[in-house]
Amino acid sequence: MSDQVVEAMGRLTVGESYTVRKTISESDVYLYAGIVGDFHPNHVDEEYAVKHLGRRVAHGALLPGFVSRATVDMIGERLNPPGYAAQEFRLKMISPVFIGDTINTTVTVSGLDPERRKVVMTTEIRVGDRLCAVGDTTVKILRPVEEYASAGSEGRVGSNR
Repeated sequence: MSDQVVEAMGRLTVGESYTVRKTISESDVYLYAGIVGDFHPNHVDEEYAVKHLGRRVAHGALLPGFVSRATVDMIGERLNPPGYAAQEFRLKMISPVFIGDTINTTVTVSGLDPERRKVVMTTEIRVGDRLCAVGDTTVKILRPVEEYASAGSEGRVGSNR
């Protein structure tokens, strides 16, 4: 394993956290709706949403993007590794996030496996004290490009084991 990867992973500790804060705007919801084509009235029709949910709700699938941002910010800022890739995101929705809510997305290092070049993080998304989603994320720290050249057929990008 690369000394660069071992050194980078040594800069993280189990229990260390990173939080991203974002107020969900009407624009965020409409832009997301446009990208994925989900214009359900719970998201875009105030009259309809008031009758069913009390007010318009953000798409639940919008939330993993904030987990990704927190993960990328933390890994990039703390490790500055040769490269990294999310391998798994799991997120359980508990409570809705409404337009105008300010979410705090926190990732916390829960496991480090330098031999397999993996970082595992737990995730919480909150609006104030209200828990909206929980989950975990696994990130793979990639080998430096120079190692691919010396790895022969093992050096394919897709084989970054």
